Amino acid sequence: MHARATHRLGDRRRCARALENALHAAAGEGFRRAFLAGGAEVAELLVAQLGGPTAHRALATELLERFDGGGQAERPVSHPPMLEPLTDRELAVLRYLQTMMSNVEIADTMCVSVNTIKTHVKNIYRKLETGRRRDAVRLARELRLL
Repeated sequence: MHARATHRLGDRRRCARALENALHAAAGEGFRRAFLAGGAEVAELLVAQLGGPTAHRALATELLERFDGGGQAERPVSHPPMLEPLTDRELAVLRYLQTMMSNVEIADTMCVSVNTIKTHVKNIYRKLETGRRRDAVRLARELRLL
């Protein structure tokens, strides 16, 4: 969280140091879920961390691979634009869909009910014209929503 906060404040040096500290702690204890719960923002930070000196290159690479798509270059858009845009809350849920979190964990994180998450997921699938989580994430990346 400290790395994300300093990133949002624009302090790259402190962000890199905070992320390196978090990677160090995670390497020793085997923690992964905290990074994966951070979604696309944490994936972006990990990519930036790999661009500089880090003692935890293997862990950062492993975490990126666990995100669906692993921080690889964006694919060309092969799907027509959406007719109905996603709401802000649906976009927030979509960011969590790319992690390994269950609907229950997403609901707990967002402080809403599981039924609310299920409704958002159903709307995301409808708007993206897909029926599976993996397909929705892949398509969202193609459309540059993630």
